[in-house]
Amino acid sequence: MAGQEVVEVACGEGWDPGRRAVLGPISAATAAERDAAGLPYAVVLRQGGSPAAIVAHVAWERHFLGLWGYDAQGRRFLEMELRRLDAERLFFAYQRVWSYRGEKMPEFAADAGRLTIELRPDGGGRQILERQGDKGGSLHTIADVPEERRWFPVPAFGRWQGLFTVLGFEGADGCELRDVPDVPESESTEPDWRPPEPMRPRHLNELFTAGARFTADEVYTVRDPIEAGTLRLPSGRLVARDPAYGACAEDGGFTVTAPPGSYQVQLASAGYTAEHWGRTIVIDEYTAARVLISERPAVTWELALFQDRDECLLRDGEFYGFGVDSGTGCFVDASMAGELGQRFRDGRVAGAQEEADNGVSIVDDPATGTNLIAFPSGRGDGSYPVWIGRDADGDVACFVADMLILHEATHTAASPPPDPVNVLVDGPAHR
Repeated sequence: MAGQEVVEVACGEGWDPGRRAVLGPISAATAAERDAAGLPYAVVLRQGGSPAAIVAHVAWERHFLGLWGYDAQGRRFLEMELRRLDAERLFFAYQRVWSYRGEKMPEFAADAGRLTIELRPDGGGRQILERQGDKGGSLHTIADVPEERRWFPVPAFGRWQGLFTVLGFEGADGCELRDVPDVPESESTEPDWRPPEPMRPRHLNELFTAGARFTADEVYTVRDPIEAGTLRLPSGRLVARDPAYGACAEDGGFTVTAPPGSYQVQLASAGYTAEHWGRTIVIDEYTAARVLISERPAVTWELALFQDRDECLLRDGEFYGFGVDSGTGCFVDASMAGELGQRFRDGRVAGAQEEADNGVSIVDDPATGTNLIAFPSGRGDGSYPVWIGRDADGDVACFVADMLILHEATHTAASPPPDPVNVLVDGPAHR
């Protein structure tokens, strides 16, 4: 794109590429009001009436700017996400580019080439090249994106030339923007997009409420919480991690702390009945673990974060969690996380680290009074979020590690436990 060229600008709820029309057109004045209030709107940029378009999705309240590029066939060929991590700057967090072979290749065809870039503010990131899309292999490398291409000024409303700079178009600063007062209008006025929605907590209190029922692939009934021991937190900074790891990034602990002290740890479990070889059995699973900071109920929830992690960077359904590769998680104070984790691992290798019937192991350090409480991580390895529950006064009431077994389940009415007659009770699943 060169300077002095005309770029037509229209605002609305989104873009209908098939009709080449704006979804729910709004005036520039209305869009400016939304921009100032942080509310979502879309900006459509087209060069000289070209069928191709760049569509910007803006939602400053959610720190979000998204860009979609449409080609002359109405196919999306570019997706880009930026996050407003401070008042003046946008961080380039994500990009995917599709390569279509010919004009008739469908949008997002399974064998369309893809290049994906994911970046972190600490300078890290990765690049994934899939030359044949889902039909071939992939090459994963470190993203080689210089710092000047990771951060961009926040464009002032109406100064959309800055978006072309983000996209890497040369000489776009001098192009002429021209508002289009009478834009083609789509039959639909509903937005075709929404800002990313990271994972939100669900059912956390109910996971520890005996008799609560959930419907997923099976109908689960929640058991009484399992008392897993007393966790000593001399620094008040909690760590959740795989105890079999050596030193790891989680060892610094969560940014939200508790008063130094000792706190009860509980495991949540739920079971369902199944038929197996002509017998009715009950299968129990561990669904969560929590550290009770107070006896007051949690009424609000937030994601527990480690240092240098920003929730604004999360995409749809994403969360920051602790990784597990040994089928076991743990809670421990940050002051001794690495050392007690090493002792746990050494004890397991030597066959000296014993588990209670419920799969719980405790490693004590008499010298400091600190300990580590390890527990089965639901169905095994993976990544699990920790949520902070706050009481009605805003004080920390608990930390809950959700094993995500019942996250998507439907919570139904409470019921009594199943009749134990002729039922074989299988211990909680632990892999």
